[in-house]
Amino acid sequence: MRFTNVPTLVKALNLMIRKTALLTCLTAATLTFSMIDAACAAPPAVVAVNREIGLSVTGNFQDVIAKGNRQYNSTYQGYHYTDTYQTNSSYRDHVTGWTPGFRADAQYMFDTSILKHLYVASSFTLDSGNINENYHYLATAIRSGASPNRYGGRDNVGFNRSGINVTGEIGKGFLLLNDRLLITPVVQGGYSAGGYDTYTAYGKGYVGLALHVDYAITSRLVIRGRAGWAQYLKVGTHYNSNGYYSDKGSRPEWSGDIALDYRMTDCFHLTGGVRYTYLNYGHANYFNSTSSSYGSAYSYSNDETAWRNGVQLRLGVAYQL
Repeated sequence: MRFTNVPTLVKALNLMIRKTALLTCLTAATLTFSMIDAACAAPPAVVAVNREIGLSVTGNFQDVIAKGNRQYNSTYQGYHYTDTYQTNSSYRDHVTGWTPGFRADAQYMFDTSILKHLYVASSFTLDSGNINENYHYLATAIRSGASPNRYGGRDNVGFNRSGINVTGEIGKGFLLLNDRLLITPVVQGGYSAGGYDTYTAYGKGYVGLALHVDYAITSRLVIRGRAGWAQYLKVGTHYNSNGYYSDKGSRPEWSGDIALDYRMTDCFHLTGGVRYTYLNYGHANYFNSTSSSYGSAYSYSNDETAWRNGVQLRLGVAYQL
């Protein structure tokens, strides 16, 4: 019986063990790096656009129309005569124009141990510029025993208008269509103010709901949409039961956005979009009358309505977090 050389056998076994250990290490390293790559993989494009800080230049258009009708009637009863007087008038006030400004946005979508794709966002807009106001009225005065007197006028002036708006949102996203579509319902709240040469006058708070829809056309290009309802807590014109003017009416504003987000590099995105808003200030009616035991009397009525259309164009750059 022949025996193999023991030292040679030991060397062969040692070499085999080394090769096995090296192969095991390489396999473990490969699996580790694969797990790290999977954990650090870029999020879906529709999620990435919701993890940005951005700054945009804006062009802001507003078109505000207010119109109304007023009527005044009086009767004076003398000893041997009666004098009546009536005035009917109508007016229309139209404010329109473009103002430049900027908009800053911050939004982030994150996961917790319980929920995925939680969403928080905030935005701030500021604009200031000259706009135009066109006002005209027409009236007819009728007095007993005299011919009707018709008169009117028109005024066209320009003035500086400034404004700010702050909005905050919180919600949750839902991924669909193999991570190409993201739907995010949110609750929103904010504050808006501004007026003639001021950023702080006529401040109004609002609360409401909105729905974001993001769709990835490609891995770099995402089309974004938003529809919102915001209930302003102090706006509008109306008269209370005592006949006095009040400005505490609550009015809804409806808005719609469409935008594009293009990823230029791993971190920087080119953004742009348009927003449309509509706010109806409501309808106001007022009537008041008095009379005396001598037969004299007068009455006054006022009927007003107003609404606002707005458009915001924006173009900017965003940094992906």
